Amino acid sequence: MKRTSILIIMILIIFYSVNLNADDVSNSNYKTEEIKGIIFQWEVVDENLNIILSAPTTGWVAVGFDPSRMMKDADILIGYVKNGEVFMEDHFGSGNTKHRADVDLGGTEDITVLGGSEKEEKTTLKFSIPLHSWDSNDRKLEKGEEYKVIFAYGKKDDFTSYHKFRTSLMITL
Repeated sequence: MKRTSILIIMILIIFYSVNLNADDVSNSNYKTEEIKGIIFQWEVVDENLNIILSAPTTGWVAVGFDPSRMMKDADILIGYVKNGEVFMEDHFGSGNTKHRADVDLGGTEDITVLGGSEKEEKTTLKFSIPLHSWDSNDRKLEKGEEYKVIFAYGKKDDFTSYHKFRTSLMITL
């Protein structure tokens, strides 16, 4: 009986480990904040910030770091999932209520897409950015420092439509 129980537990552990999906970070060092349906998870690994961002939408999802006012000067990462493919862009808060792609402003695309999904009315993006990209359109981030982080999501799969919802919070990397 004891051996059977141990065997069943081991099989369940193996089954669970094999069936982890891109949204599951329960066995990681990610810190998690949830605010009004948006789930923001992050971890600093070496010189990178790994992020998992989920929102209750089948459209775009965005996170922005360290704005000076509203969206202005924020390093904004925006993306969506369409037909199973992840699309992401690195943007800069060019005004209080507007943003432009870094590459359109002479900067660089500083996102490494790690995965994503769209299911059950929820979009999840998993990606990594450097803490310091040396791009003047990106904010330099430092482990242990506190930053204002802005979030938004929209209804469409694009980079330009108006947000359906927005919020912010303070985090320490």
